[in-house]
Amino acid sequence: PPPPAAAPSEDANAGLARALRASGLAALEDRDYERAVAQFTEALKLRPDDKDSDLTRLLGIATDLRSRGQSRTAQAPTPRELSPGRAPPRTRAAKLAAARAAREQQSSQATPQEEAKGGLLLVTSTPPGLVVLVDGRAMDLTPARLPVSAGTHRVVLAQGERRLYEETLEVEAESVRSLNRDLTAELTPAASKPVPVPVAAVVPASPPTANAAPAGGPVASARTPEPTTPPEPSVAKAAVAQRGDLEVTSPGLYGEVWINGRPYGFPPISAQALPSGPAKVEVRVNGEVKRRMTVEVEPGRSTRVRVK
Repeated sequence: PPPPAAAPSEDANAGLARALRASGLAALEDRDYERAVAQFTEALKLRPDDKDSDLTRLLGIATDLRSRGQSRTAQAPTPRELSPGRAPPRTRAAKLAAARAAREQQSSQATPQEEAKGGLLLVTSTPPGLVVLVDGRAMDLTPARLPVSAGTHRVVLAQGERRLYEETLEVEAESVRSLNRDLTAELTPAASKPVPVPVAAVVPASPPTANAAPAGGPVASARTPEPTTPPEPSVAKAAVAQRGDLEVTSPGLYGEVWINGRPYGFPPISAQALPSGPAKVEVRVNGEVKRRMTVEVEPGRSTRVRVK
């Protein structure tokens, strides 16, 4: 027998990576940026080849937050004190200059305090790449790190014109509020049910019978059979024979697959029972067409399409 595959180990790594990602998001909410960087780094070590993961972006966000916190601590203004040997100003011009310097120092100290009154909104999703709208305004794609003012904000996750999720969040001053949602089910198109096609009923024709008279006697009238229409082929079988399937993969571009103007979700997808003939295949990212091609759907067969 062939050696057992390494699927259990890969599944274990995927589960541990998800746990480390969740721990990193919790650390971001607690403003523990050192721990967040460590958790995201360990998760990336377990899943280095996962192109659909947003761990790289999350690690960058956590590293940036840690750097900002360290620079803010290093650049904190220290109060200016008069040296013991310097005498207080006595002339009017000196007093005005000292008062102007004090006002400038107060204004420079007030600016960081006013900027610190806002909060930070961290929005992630599965799959990534969804549009984040805050209070009706498109801000960024998930995963997104958005500085917002303290207060209540309406956050919407959308794909093109479709609003997939909405929630009202309360962001406190100098805090990090995170929102993470798995919207895979909302992005998967429902399987279309086959429409029953009426089949014409065919009545079998009964063989004609004739009553033969004895030899030399009068010939009895034979019963003439009623005319019947010849059997027609099944309409349902003909309709099925004129349809085919498409299997679309897109390893180099992550976007939503549209076939003949209809969304089919994110690759890999399997579009079944498509009309035979040319089919228009598009890959859209945030509603914008990035790839477009025409594929011939062969009746009764499954055609594989690879988008580069």
